[in-house]
Amino acid sequence: TGQSGCWWNLYIIVSQVGLESMTQSGALLRFEGATQAGLEPFLSGAPSNLPLRVLLAGEQWGPAACRILAAAPAGIDLRADYLRGAPIGDQGLELLAGSPALDSVRSLGIERCGLTDLGLQALAKSAHVSELRELYLCNRVGIESGSLNQISDDGAIALAASANLGRLEKLDLWNTQVGDRGLEAIVASPYLVQLSSLTAWETRLTMEGAYRIKALAKERWERSRKLTAAAVYCWILTDYDDRTITY
Repeated sequence: TGQSGCWWNLYIIVSQVGLESMTQSGALLRFEGATQAGLEPFLSGAPSNLPLRVLLAGEQWGPAACRILAAAPAGIDLRADYLRGAPIGDQGLELLAGSPALDSVRSLGIERCGLTDLGLQALAKSAHVSELRELYLCNRVGIESGSLNQISDDGAIALAASANLGRLEKLDLWNTQVGDRGLEAIVASPYLVQLSSLTAWETRLTMEGAYRIKALAKERWERSRKLTAAAVYCWILTDYDDRTITY
């Protein structure tokens, strides 16, 4: 998409059963495979001087795949990790959250993977997410496998209270159960000061709540820019705005 930063329009996803894909694009080594049998050797054999991108899409990727990722060799440079329609649940996310494999991850997508607020609370407490810039937790249109992420205000509030997410720039909560309370906590967070894009399409945000958090974002930016030229304005995408998508 245009403003929402949705990664799924930027890559061709190879997920045919039996097909493994390990390609080098520029300086990025990518894994887009269909079986767990290919993931472990990819991680163990990846050159230490190349950043990695892993995309796991479909029902075949469960908590066991997260266990493989969590046990990745020390020193790998995993820059992007995407799970799409994979039924990893809170168990899988907790495995990832507790692993140093996330230390280098800049972009993390866990879309329609059966998460609840408990999984988000584990992620928020993780000491391994300090480099994270993009976090996609949505139930995006077009994903048919997996179970919906059941994320509510409590999960959003846990993210807002995380001192470990201070570098986060993009947060996608599209088609979740987060409402006014959770989204206001995100915008008002003393830790998420670098957040520049918040996608809240098809959430439980009310019109009054949308006006309130947009006003809060503007007030925060105006207050911050008096102190620093590096102040960040948070663009909030809601159902009460014109939705423009470019391909």
